[in-house]
Amino acid sequence: MAKKRKSRRAKKKKRRTQVRERALPASQERAASAPTARVKATAPVAPDFSQEYRYVISDLKRIGIIAASMLALLVILSFVIK
Repeated sequence: MAKKRKSRRAKKKKRRTQVRERALPASQERAASAPTARVKATAPVAPDFSQEYRYVISDLKRIGIIAASMLALLVILSFVIK
């Protein structure tokens, strides 16, 4: 049977937590572990989609023109090749 070894991730995680514990003084540890104050949630503001997506109409028109011209080109080429 293969020998069991600790994974590298577990070692790195253990090292990180040890470094953090050494870096924080006792007063900061208490402050870090204390629950944070809740912020009052505000109602989300509905975005103005006409301003957000004003470029979409021009892009769709451009795509339609390109698609129609390519279709026309294919029809013309089908007559020329035959």
